[in-house]
Amino acid sequence: MRLLLLFALLIGSAAHAQQTVEYAIDDGDGDTNQGPPSTFDPQMLWGNYFLTDIPNGIVISEISAAFGPTFPSLEDGPVTFWILDDPDADFDPRNATALASIEAMPDVFGDTFFTVQTNGVVVSDAFFIGVSAALEGGADRPARVDTDAAGDRSWFFYDPDIAGVINDLGSAAFGTRMDNPKFVIFPGAFMIRATGRPFPVANEEAAAPLTFTFGTLFPNPLRSKTTLSYHLAEAARVTLNVYDVTGRQVATLVDGTRPEGQHTVPWNPIGLAPGVYLCRMQVGDAVRTQRLTVLP
Repeated sequence: MRLLLLFALLIGSAAHAQQTVEYAIDDGDGDTNQGPPSTFDPQMLWGNYFLTDIPNGIVISEISAAFGPTFPSLEDGPVTFWILDDPDADFDPRNATALASIEAMPDVFGDTFFTVQTNGVVVSDAFFIGVSAALEGGADRPARVDTDAAGDRSWFFYDPDIAGVINDLGSAAFGTRMDNPKFVIFPGAFMIRATGRPFPVANEEAAAPLTFTFGTLFPNPLRSKTTLSYHLAEAARVTLNVYDVTGRQVATLVDGTRPEGQHTVPWNPIGLAPGVYLCRMQVGDAVRTQRLTVLP
């Protein structure tokens, strides 16, 4: 198995102690399998859209998928598991950003799930978990479907090069949801799941008197410049640092005493890799942390 991570978090022992969160739409009982029509031989991406429902985001540790028995992956090469982040949580992966991909050779079929491990990938408010492979139209039907589940969060795409459009799925040759009656004969949810743990930053939010407010970052996600705002109830020493998800400090935006009132801080993440970063602001004993996502 070859693991290619575009952006990952190595999880420490404290994170392992946290409760795991399971993300699934299907009930474990598949009814049919889906693949491309016989008119062409595309690469296919299929997957599910999930909301994290966790304030500080989720560290994805495992991806599981069930495959149809008509998929000869051992002869035709590996499949690729994808993790895409979608901070705007609009239930549409076509504007999501790929954070990690993992190549593997599934060796189980039907309702038995094949699981791959990640090194821990941080996602924000919403994410898309997908699987892609090069297929023979009319023969390969790898996408296992639970027709008893709603198809409004399951999507599939066809394109000659899925990796080439993965950060802009709206430009894929074809894409739709699994509840679209025009293109889907048997609507339902793909049997693709994810397992994660809450992102371990909440424990640093000290229960100190709130002497400041940390405003919304805008824009977020960003490709170039963003602006951070905060308000001080009184003059105080302020530190505002940016960290990557391994805990490495990548920028210091404020370090010194500031007067009471409203303040804005521009920041341009030049030279930083795409992914999730943390803005940590401390005033006295009070600490607040916000996530931001840097796009490619």
